[in-house]
Amino acid sequence: MRARNFNVASPAIAGLAFLLACSTVPASAAPAASAADRCISPEVSDEARVAACSAVIADRKSPRGHLPVAYCNRGLALTELGQYDRVIADSNAALRLDAKLPCAYLNRGRAYFYKRDLDRAIADYMQTIKLDSGYHEAFANLGAAYHERREFGRAVAVYDIAIRIEPNVAMYYRDRANTLSYLRELPRAIDDLARAIDLEPGDAELHFRRGQLESELGYFDQSIAAFTKAIALTPDDLRFWHARSKAHERKGDAEQASADHDEALRREAQRFQRLIKSAGTPTPTP
Repeated sequence: MRARNFNVASPAIAGLAFLLACSTVPASAAPAASAADRCISPEVSDEARVAACSAVIADRKSPRGHLPVAYCNRGLALTELGQYDRVIADSNAALRLDAKLPCAYLNRGRAYFYKRDLDRAIADYMQTIKLDSGYHEAFANLGAAYHERREFGRAVAVYDIAIRIEPNVAMYYRDRANTLSYLRELPRAIDDLARAIDLEPGDAELHFRRGQLESELGYFDQSIAAFTKAIALTPDDLRFWHARSKAHERKGDAEQASADHDEALRREAQRFQRLIKSAGTPTPTP
């Protein structure tokens, strides 16, 4: 799953958690087994997974029952690499071998989502849920698709289910908060962000977004504290300094507002100077 900027309305898409859950390829001492190991391992890169799963698929000695999972896991990696047409092809291949494989529908749904074919994405997510009602990733992704269709009430309802099934994924709270903010349910959105921060306290974007919503409600002390935490985590992100400056200004503290504004300008000037210096550095002659 790729990180996203909190200012982007589109929710994140869940996928990685199903890797081992639907992987049943056993390890052995045979040469093909090392490829099978890499195909299901959560520790390999996407490129390495594609290569390993491709080896399993190409190996005529691979048991037929292992092939759908290899297609599924290769499809997962290809999704992360942005090769969505190949994901759809792998999902279709997996489903020809096993028409009741939830991860193939989930993969294909994710690919359709990224291709902006929301109707097909929703159909695949719903089929995933029909086959496995405990698949929290499918509920979360269905919420993302409903959000994109601006069906915010539906999105919140399925995020609720995803969170009931798996309450320890920060992304689910983060995305539900995003949808709740569109519904103007800001106190509940702030509560969701607080829960996400409990799970991922080092995510500066979560603190920043919480500060924005608190500032909207006029909770300036709380929003300043949230922006301060974001700044401590990522001090070179000028958005955080400007946001805190604005919160100080709205609170009526002109001195602190000016100090934060000046610090943002100072850091911006420093960054510009670094870029100029980097661009002007002559290439060493061999």
